[in-house]
Amino acid sequence: MTYLVLARKWRPQTFDDLTGQEHVARILKNALASRKVAHAYIFSGPRGVGKTTTARILAKALNCINGPTADPCGQCPSCVEVAGGASVDVSEIDGASNTGVDNIRDLREKVRYAPSGARFKVYIIDEAHMLSTSAFNALLKTLEEPPPHVVFVLATTEPKKIPPTVLSRCQHLPFTRITVHKIKERLRAISDAEGISIAPAALDSIARAADGSMRDSLTILDQVASFSDTISAADVKDLLGITDVETLSQVAGAVVDGDRKGIVSLIAGLTTTGTDLKTFTRDLLQFVRNLLVAKITGGVEEIMDVSEEELLAINSLKERTSEEHMSLLLSELIKAEPGIRSAFYPRIALEMTLIRLSLLSRFKAIDEALRMVQGAESRSPQEGYPAGAPGAEASPPARRSTGGSAGAEAPRLEEGTGKKGLLKEKAAPRKEMEDRSPERKETPSAEESSPSPVQQTSEPLLPDMWNAAVEKIDETNHPLASRLREAVFSADGGEITLIFNGGASVHADSVRESLPLVRRTLQELSGQNMDISVGTAHAPSVSKKDLKEKVMQNPVVKEALELFEGRIVDIIPVKKGGENV
Repeated sequence: MTYLVLARKWRPQTFDDLTGQEHVARILKNALASRKVAHAYIFSGPRGVGKTTTARILAKALNCINGPTADPCGQCPSCVEVAGGASVDVSEIDGASNTGVDNIRDLREKVRYAPSGARFKVYIIDEAHMLSTSAFNALLKTLEEPPPHVVFVLATTEPKKIPPTVLSRCQHLPFTRITVHKIKERLRAISDAEGISIAPAALDSIARAADGSMRDSLTILDQVASFSDTISAADVKDLLGITDVETLSQVAGAVVDGDRKGIVSLIAGLTTTGTDLKTFTRDLLQFVRNLLVAKITGGVEEIMDVSEEELLAINSLKERTSEEHMSLLLSELIKAEPGIRSAFYPRIALEMTLIRLSLLSRFKAIDEALRMVQGAESRSPQEGYPAGAPGAEASPPARRSTGGSAGAEAPRLEEGTGKKGLLKEKAAPRKEMEDRSPERKETPSAEESSPSPVQQTSEPLLPDMWNAAVEKIDETNHPLASRLREAVFSADGGEITLIFNGGASVHADSVRESLPLVRRTLQELSGQNMDISVGTAHAPSVSKKDLKEKVMQNPVVKEALELFEGRIVDIIPVKKGGENV
């Protein structure tokens, strides 16, 4: 007796037998129960998900001796003929081989005749998107006003290729990919019924390899059942050349941790076992995608559609990385996959890709880097910088002159540091700076015009005292505190100098107007009267050529260019306060 493959032997015979298409089954069962069956349907979806099978079940339901019914008996002559493909009133037409207008004209002639023994004539056109434009045009009138005894079912994997004029004349029922979990449950039931001994991990591998197709999974199960009496995950891996979850997890973990030695060792192991590296790259791409989705959603299994084993591996790995890191890995892996697939030496291409991706573990997320900088600044802002300015931790303290106020030198940053607010020229004496400022300063108060003698304060303590004063002012006057933080602070012999960028003269004027409050706050903290001067200075311009040379010397920029094989196209100076810095 001829052997019947599992995909045909276990083909669903009722709507309740359909796997993963409950929404379609419910619509058709309700339509049959209420006698509201449409004259034409379009079943669309991936291959092997039950489109043609559902069309046959619909034909049985319409022509069953007890019908039309949502539950065909499967025993009457009509049901048996439809199930065996022997019914003369149920025609299956291959759209790929009957694309011409003449085939549709013959069909139009046949539909006029009443069914020979059944209640309805059902025409199932498979791969309907393959019909020519002229064939679709010839079918339009029949689809719009068919005889009452005719039902059309157009099955297609590409509904976008169906003309809108045809779509508008049919009810469209989309079929979905079947989840790994549902495929595994169905395979387990069939394996038990057939007496096939197979490990759960092997079922996971088959369900994942089927890619949402129930028919493909049964074909694979049929294949591995002939391989051994007891089927293990290793048997499925060897037979199909697919990658097990443990290996995918190890490779992804090595990339995330920056373990380049581990990457080379794992790829060598894959090569030794004869794993197809192109298939492995595709599986790794899907695994990394699931890892990113788990990181974003917290591990929603329905969205990822993974097996229990893969879900455990993903949950253990997702805590070792960040969303930004995984999105960057996935993006770069997508770009590299076509090159690996077409490479003459896929092993070398894969090794270099993963090693390059492992270098990304050195980089920090922008939010994390900002938090680190802000935390460092809040702990100890250094002299010569506004509180909160980038680089306050990385650069040395500003130099202070030991001379009098007339020779005081404004703090400056060393060339080539790439920091903002570079000052090269010495600040003018306080009186000269105030003379150059806009003429909107009001007549100084008695406190400003006749300050009490300045007592010498320990110079190293002035920056800490200034920061404390700014924090105290921030409690009652946040705008003033923000402007004070923008200024470059320096101290010389007990005298405090605040230098603003030339484009921030308005802020300088505002601070001058509030000097009484600033002095009073400092006096409350130190018990001494402080002399404070406010001025502006323009940062020197830097040519793009010099700026590019300085940027190229930055080790982080060098590493980024090597990692992404990029080049610097242009350098745009950051603007602050109206001036390039």
